[in-house]
Amino acid sequence: MELMKSVDVRKHTIRNITLSAMLLAVLIVQEELLIFLPNIQFTVVLLMVYAAILPYSMLISLTVGYVIIDSLIMGSFNMLYVVPMLIGWILLVLVSKKLQHQKIWILIMVSFIFGFVYGWLFIPSKFLEIGIDRLWPYFISDLPFEIMMAISNIVTVILLYVPLKKLLLSLMNQSSSEL
Repeated sequence: MELMKSVDVRKHTIRNITLSAMLLAVLIVQEELLIFLPNIQFTVVLLMVYAAILPYSMLISLTVGYVIIDSLIMGSFNMLYVVPMLIGWILLVLVSKKLQHQKIWILIMVSFIFGFVYGWLFIPSKFLEIGIDRLWPYFISDLPFEIMMAISNIVTVILLYVPLKKLLLSLMNQSSSEL
């Protein structure tokens, strides 16, 4: 009996590691494919869907992995950028996890607000990098990109949140039944 329990735990662990790696790959690949479009990506909707389905342990490790890999790929593994990214994406997944059972319009509003909050999280880093005298011009020049991200977030959550959540749930249920 103990041996069967150990085998089940290993299968479950391998399944979770594989699932996390596949979901992380989707995050990275979609961002790289859309890199030519400023602040247009599916990262927000994907992380919101992941938050609705995955346990906290998988969600946080997946988010940390995403930030590290994204920073390495972009060549900006600098704590002035990594820390705000990490705070932003973890904040999004934690809020999304708490709101996972709310109506879709609440998730849409969260995605819209996140488009601005994410940009604002970089203000302290920019202050340290460029000084206070050039902070206001930075904020003004970043505003159009925050607006683009907020609008992109709304559109992707409206169009993709429900179908992606259903798809991921069905895939997870299907693979669970095969164990």
